[in-house]
Amino acid sequence: MTSDFPFLTRSEFGNCIEEFERAYGAVVDVEVRQSRGSHTYLSIHKPLFLGQNNDDAVDSDIEDVEDADPAHLDTVYPTLEYGRIEYHVVYSASWRVPVLYVRVHTNAGVEMDCTRVTDMLVTDSKVRGAMDAVEFGGALGIQDHPELNEPFMYLHPCHTATLLRAVAPARGVEIDQRNYISSWLSLTGAAVGLFLPSIPH
Repeated sequence: MTSDFPFLTRSEFGNCIEEFERAYGAVVDVEVRQSRGSHTYLSIHKPLFLGQNNDDAVDSDIEDVEDADPAHLDTVYPTLEYGRIEYHVVYSASWRVPVLYVRVHTNAGVEMDCTRVTDMLVTDSKVRGAMDAVEFGGALGIQDHPELNEPFMYLHPCHTATLLRAVAPARGVEIDQRNYISSWLSLTGAAVGLFLPSIPH
C-alpha cells in the first residue's frame, strides 16, 4: 500500500517502478534508469509501425523511405517500422504522482511534434476528444524532461489523483506499489498509444 493513496513519496515511486519492471520486463522493453541527479525513472521503448501489422511482405527494394510521405507509406508498406517511441514515467514532486513523458523519432532521427504524434498514436475519437477537453491547450504538451533537461511531450498530471481515486473502488481493485504503475498506465497510456500486454500470473 502507499502511505497517502493516490499520492506517492519519491521512495514509494521508486518501489513502484521497480515492481513494474519486475512484472513486465519479460514482455515489454522496459528499464529503470537513474538520472544524473540520482533520481530514478522508468523507460519504455517500442517500435512505431505505419498502419496495422499484417502478414503482407514488404518490398525489399524500398528506397528513400525516410523522405517519403508517411501517409502514402501507410497504405503501401503497412508493416514498415517507421521509428521508435520512447516513454518515460517520471515522478512529479509537485503533483506527487507519476507523469508520462513521450518522444517519437523516425528512423531518420526526425523528432515528431505533438500534432503528428497525436495523429499517429491516438486513433480512438473518444480518447482524442477527452484530451482536447483538458484546459490550457489539451492534455499533451511540451516541457523539459525533469531528469534529462531535454524537451519531451508529456501528459499533464492535473487529473491523475482524481482518476485513480475514482477508478480503484469502482473496479474493486486495491492499488498498491506492486500494481500502481500498471493501473495508472492502463488509464492514461491510451492517450499516447501505450497499451500494456497481459502478463502471465
